[in-house]
Amino acid sequence: MSWYTSCGKDGDTVLSSRVRLARNLSGYSFPHHMTEEKMIEVRDRAVSAIMSLPCAETEKFVTLNMDLLPDADRVALVEKHLISEDLAKGGPGHSVCISKDESVSIMVNEEDHIRIQVMDCGFSLDKAYRKAEEIAVFLENHLQIAYSEQYGFLTACPTNTGTGMRASVMVHLPALTTLGRMQALIDGLSQAGFAVRGYLGEHSQANGNVYQMSNQITLGISETNILLSFKRMVEEVLELERKLRSELYASNPHKIRDRVYRSYGELLYARMMTDVEAMKRISDLRLGIALGFFEENDEETLARLAAFIGPAGVQKDKGELLSIHEQEIHRAEMIRRMLSQKKSQ
Repeated sequence: MSWYTSCGKDGDTVLSSRVRLARNLSGYSFPHHMTEEKMIEVRDRAVSAIMSLPCAETEKFVTLNMDLLPDADRVALVEKHLISEDLAKGGPGHSVCISKDESVSIMVNEEDHIRIQVMDCGFSLDKAYRKAEEIAVFLENHLQIAYSEQYGFLTACPTNTGTGMRASVMVHLPALTTLGRMQALIDGLSQAGFAVRGYLGEHSQANGNVYQMSNQITLGISETNILLSFKRMVEEVLELERKLRSELYASNPHKIRDRVYRSYGELLYARMMTDVEAMKRISDLRLGIALGFFEENDEETLARLAAFIGPAGVQKDKGELLSIHEQEIHRAEMIRRMLSQKKSQ
């Protein structure tokens, strides 16, 4: 089972955690200045080292070359947060190595030569960091990594120089959003050195009231201190969101119940649905679960829905290219099928 179909610690608010470490090989330009020949050379060296990882034998890593992968498959990887939109653009030398359970994704020749991503369900940054650091140390011992005694790990973007680490969480914040408190929160966190982005990262929308929160400072601070300050910030946001959920429900319980059950009905019986609409309805169900409206905790079912109902995921499920109209029809079919399977269990 893939990690993103499970519900972890603080799953009522934190959908997933990710730690990313950026590394570059000495003696090579950064990817945006490399020739195609050098890109392939770096790709081959990096992939060879990655496939010799001790965990590669047990977790069965697979390597995907972007220039050989169909467009729909690349977009599907973006929708599951396994690669970035930049890597999905493809080209010779652009690759990704993914573990069988998809918890580890190592992008090659994206913005940096190597970007290690470790993901886990719920609020589990420490676990993700330990695994990412284990992989990074192995690669540092098998490849010549660009490092400065003064600045730390050298990266293509100066904002990543130092530790090269970005810690992030996907958080579901329906109360903060409904009550119009998100912009003030985003502004405050930005001033404190944190970033808040949409569901698919930079420049994306917060579909389904899901936001990606991450650290921005990587230079002059240790990985341990980055994690400590970031976790404290996230815990404060979670406390505020839960407090506002209770207040939102108490202010008009019938309205909130109606909103949740209407969304449940639409997901169960709709015959056409856009991906944005589906994420809104899933958000309402997540809120209903958190408020105790349902006897069963269906968070895992909702996690599976969210992972596969994007445009590429729908077309992969159907096994053919679909028009937008056909995607909406098949998406509704998929949702009904997955919810029906859960009800029959």
